[in-house]
Amino acid sequence: MQVVTKIFLEQLDMHYHENEWFASMDQALQGVIAAEAAWTSSGISNSIWQIVNHLIFWNEDVIHRIKGTENSHKAEDNEETFANSGDPEDEIEWARTVERLNKVMNQLKTVIAELDDEKLKAPYAADRYSIERLLSNIMMHDTYHLGQIVLLRKLQSSWAGVDWS
Repeated sequence: MQVVTKIFLEQLDMHYHENEWFASMDQALQGVIAAEAAWTSSGISNSIWQIVNHLIFWNEDVIHRIKGTENSHKAEDNEETFANSGDPEDEIEWARTVERLNKVMNQLKTVIAELDDEKLKAPYAADRYSIERLLSNIMMHDTYHLGQIVLLRKLQSSWAGVDWS
C-alpha cells in the first residue's frame, strides 16, 4: 500500500472509530436517541441529526468526485445538505440515518484503499485540485462537525465523556 493512502485510511479510522486525540464519531453518536438527535440549542443550531445528514451528503459527494461519477443528490445551497431533523419519536429512522452514515464511511474507506499515491496527486476533475487535498478537506470538515456533535451533547447533558480505554 502507498504511504499517503495508508495515512488517509488511518485518519479515517481515527476520527470515525478510535478515540485518540478526540472522541471518535462512533463515541459521539453512541447511545444517542432520536429525541437527542433532533434537539437543537434554543432552536438556532443544527441538530445532531441534521449534522449527520450533512456528513452523509458531503462524504457521498466526495466519493462521486473521486470516482468521476455524477452525484444524483443535488443541493441548491449548503443549508439544504443539513436536511430536516427527523421525528424525535422515530428511533427506527434515526438508526437508519446512523447506519447510512456508517455505510457511506465504509464506502469512502473502500474508495481510498483503491487509490495509490500517484492517483492522489491527480486532480479529481478538470481544473480542480488534487484528490489528496479533497480527502484532507473532507476529513477536517468531518472532524469539525464531530466537535459540534459533542458540544450539542454537552449542552443537552447527554455526553458522558470519552471512553479512553
